[in-house]
Amino acid sequence: MQGRCLCGAVSYRFRGQPYHVTHCHCASCRKASGAPFVTWFTVRSIDLQWQGELRLYHSSIGVKRGFCPQCGTTLSYRTEDAPDEIDITAATLDQPELLVPEDHTWTDQMLHWVRSSIFPLLPAHPRHRQAQSRAVGETSTPSSSA
Repeated sequence: MQGRCLCGAVSYRFRGQPYHVTHCHCASCRKASGAPFVTWFTVRSIDLQWQGELRLYHSSIGVKRGFCPQCGTTLSYRTEDAPDEIDITAATLDQPELLVPEDHTWTDQMLHWVRSSIFPLLPAHPRHRQAQSRAVGETSTPSSSA
């Protein structure tokens, strides 16, 4: 699968299956994106290739977010708690409709007007989701995913 920023200056490609497809409602994601929530998916870092200049910044302790320096598109989220994983904004995929969100995370920070319009269509977690398997036979540890 592959994706890119709005202007196309930064693109990515990954192999393997994305996992942890979530609508994140934390205040940090809202501020970073300018949206009421951000839909993320996770991939293994070794399965991801970037083309172009992805600019990184520390958005909070132990967290780096990536964006396109040309158009400002929010692209990635990475935490020191899960160094082998990286979260990518689902809407930047060339075919975002191929992913289906699994849940909502950080619902304790959800905007009340979002809650009334979409909640409880998917499982919701006040903060991080509980540890769950990524794929058959493969387990993950709780991470600070976006």
